[in-house]
Amino acid sequence: MTTGPLIDRHVPKDYSGVVAVREHAGATLVTRASGLAVREVAQAHTQDTRFMIGSITKWISAVTVLRLADMGKLDLDAPIARQLPELPAATGAVTLRQLLTNRSGIPNGLSAALRKDASLGKLDIGPVAAALRFGTGALEAAPGEKWDYSVTNWILVAAVVERASKKPFTETVEELVLAPAGVRDTSFASPDEEDAVGMAVAYGASGARKLSPAPPMVAASGTLVSTARDLVALADAVYGPKLLSDKSRQALSAIQVASEDYALGGRVKTVATRQGARTLAWESGVMGGYKTLLAYDPGNGRAVVLLNNTDMQQSEQARIAVALFGEM
Repeated sequence: MTTGPLIDRHVPKDYSGVVAVREHAGATLVTRASGLAVREVAQAHTQDTRFMIGSITKWISAVTVLRLADMGKLDLDAPIARQLPELPAATGAVTLRQLLTNRSGIPNGLSAALRKDASLGKLDIGPVAAALRFGTGALEAAPGEKWDYSVTNWILVAAVVERASKKPFTETVEELVLAPAGVRDTSFASPDEEDAVGMAVAYGASGARKLSPAPPMVAASGTLVSTARDLVALADAVYGPKLLSDKSRQALSAIQVASEDYALGGRVKTVATRQGARTLAWESGVMGGYKTLLAYDPGNGRAVVLLNNTDMQQSEQARIAVALFGEM
């Protein structure tokens, strides 16, 4: 089996984006780029095209938290009031683990505010100010009781990281995760990132550009930009021996919400392969018309990455990834 024909068998010819497959940690990453990154000027995708990776950012944010925990600066099971004493008592009693698994019980204050005033999507404030503005509502459920995939959880995560590291959240992620992983094309998006050189533009079904706002306060939730190569390099670093302790790697892969296959900041999925059932890190993301998926086998480094800029269905990306893994 060779991975080039494998991609051709399972990925539609009209796929717009980048697909990458690697058979094991020591193998070459095989990449196929197809379609247009920028339709207006007929700019084709290349293997180095950058995409917004949406909620894959949450997985990287969780790794950042675990690095700080390994350094003794954070405790996943301590109340977040240690870092944010200004919060109401009930909110401050929530733990980082509950935030990282979307089970805090804290209402999605940002989404509620955006429904009343869409201009808040351009609000230029950092995570701490946003946490104190949007993350203080009365709890909707007891912490740990209810799943709610809420961006406000991640605003609070970033605020806790800033207080613990005494640096901006984005700098901490770069210092503790991106730099040690050696990635060169992964960074937090700027307001005009869609028009940057080497960046794919996202389109909806109508053919018009489709991009969701990504203000600085939601950096921990979905504002990273990356490439297929960098995503595999990040996974290699995360599940290798040098970035996290054994305890933290185990925590990252331990399912906390069985109904969602959710661990800390991302999912864990078991799929059938030629080598038997394998448990994968399963990181997916949406940001406007960008759809992304990283599936990675921590046991042997097998990897599949799908980056798309035409708002394809996540279920279709998942189907392709499962089919690719099934033959490896």
